[in-house]
Amino acid sequence: MKHNRSIKIAAILLIINLAATCILGGMVFRSSHTQTDTAIQYVMYVGTNDKDTYEQIIPTEEAKAMIDAICYKYLDGYTLQDAVGSWADETGTPTHENTIVCYFDDADEKTVYSIADEIIKALNQNTVLIEKDTVNIDFYGGK
Repeated sequence: MKHNRSIKIAAILLIINLAATCILGGMVFRSSHTQTDTAIQYVMYVGTNDKDTYEQIIPTEEAKAMIDAICYKYLDGYTLQDAVGSWADETGTPTHENTIVCYFDDADEKTVYSIADEIIKALNQNTVLIEKDTVNIDFYGGK
């Protein structure tokens, strides 16, 4: 049953990420000063509900600070964003969960999974969702 919950969470969070990507994708400006690179981007979705109680025990800002500290041990740069995941649990009850989304543009797979291992333990999660995709990154320096 918990596996079905994780799949539903993953699907909902994927939809949130796709919507955010579409919205943010329109905000890229190009000029002769733009340096475009292709890179692997990892996106990690971390729920804040405890895996045993299905309730949020650690406040969102505290959870974000914990995630930030873990990420900073491994990487020089990343982005953290607040989101809300929603799904119907195994009993059909609508469930919402505060979620921290982590974007890693300059990381390797081993590092991302090391971060995930620490986050899962620190926040008492069953799983986190990790996406991996090839993206174009524009470093825009202005006109």
